[in-house]
Amino acid sequence: MPIRIRHKRPECIGCDLCAQVAPQYWFMDEEDGLATLLNVSETRGQFSYANAFESDLAILEEAARSCPVDIIKVERS
Repeated sequence: MPIRIRHKRPECIGCDLCAQVAPQYWFMDEEDGLATLLNVSETRGQFSYANAFESDLAILEEAARSCPVDIIKVERS
């Protein structure tokens, strides 16, 4: 099943954990210091969405658990 990532960037505090754990899905924007989800397929309000590979589920779940402000959700679509 495909994996879907939801990221609420406006509430990011720039801790960099998601980009360290899953650099193929997030990078730290040098302009504002916030994490940016890569390969966004959709944006709705404050949420960005991207699709991910099933094989990356474990690292994506780790990135979500590591986020101190709980703005990352990973789910099977």
